[in-house]
Amino acid sequence: MKLRKFNLSDAERVADLVGDYEVSRWTSNIPYPYTVQDAIQWIAMEDSALDRTPWAVELDGKVVACVSYWSIGAGQTEIGYWVGRKYWGKGICTQALKMMLAHDAFPKGDIVIAKVMTENVGSQRVLTKNDFVCIGEKNIQCRGSEVSSLLYERR
Repeated sequence: MKLRKFNLSDAERVADLVGDYEVSRWTSNIPYPYTVQDAIQWIAMEDSALDRTPWAVELDGKVVACVSYWSIGAGQTEIGYWVGRKYWGKGICTQALKMMLAHDAFPKGDIVIAKVMTENVGSQRVLTKNDFVCIGEKNIQCRGSEVSSLLYERR
């Protein structure tokens, strides 16, 4: 498994993976349905964004997931991730998150947070396996609605 930057040739694969409702439903900002054009726009935007750092998670030469981070203020970084449904339950996201957190480019010393929908038990396991602790509840905006979520933190 390796982490790498996304490139435009990944657009079709990204659209296929997050175009699955069972994947996009657990994210707060990926629209459904999700098209190849959406993926092209996202990859182009993320490539030039200074505040977000998404990493393609590649397994056996194929993109299977994404882990990313962004600054939310002085000394605080938020992380997020998604993984294609075919790859759920295989430890891929747990390992990819661990790799991202250890990467030289990741801001060291920051408090790292993650928001996870309350019902997303798999994602909660990914966080706890990476030394995150649930510190409370927080509603998040998801496609125009407030959704119950849990706030995790790692120091």
